Amino acid sequence: MSIVYAQEQNLPVADYVAVLAETSMAVKRPLQNSVRIAAMLAGANFIVTAREDGVILGLARCITDYAWIAYCAELAVKESAQGRRIGAGIIAKARELLGPRIGLTLISEPDAVGFYQRVGMEQVDRAFFLTRADRG
Repeated sequence: MSIVYAQEQNLPVADYVAVLAETSMAVKRPLQNSVRIAAMLAGANFIVTAREDGVILGLARCITDYAWIAYCAELAVKESAQGRRIGAGIIAKARELLGPRIGLTLISEPDAVGFYQRVGMEQVDRAFFLTRADRG
């Protein structure tokens, strides 16, 4: 069984939910609101997935201008698939597809900081966030 990494712009809501539901981000995303999840996926213009035998194991949902920067809203790997370098594989595929002229940025979950350091991402402390009032 090999893992296939690919850009997948028409990611089904069910696949997104299947991955995020098995992560620490589950409580921070409106996984019960399929309309909102569909809008989140429709608004992302760069999605990379990891699949094994067609089953989704992980994803990166990003927005990019394809000229300078890509912002990764989520990089998520099912807890049952972690420890297999799938997250690193998703980042490597994203970098390959974006090319050398486009940077990749994200805001890490606290428990994932070490992972991003290990894959060579530079940590910066200048991010800012206005929280949403509607979390549903």
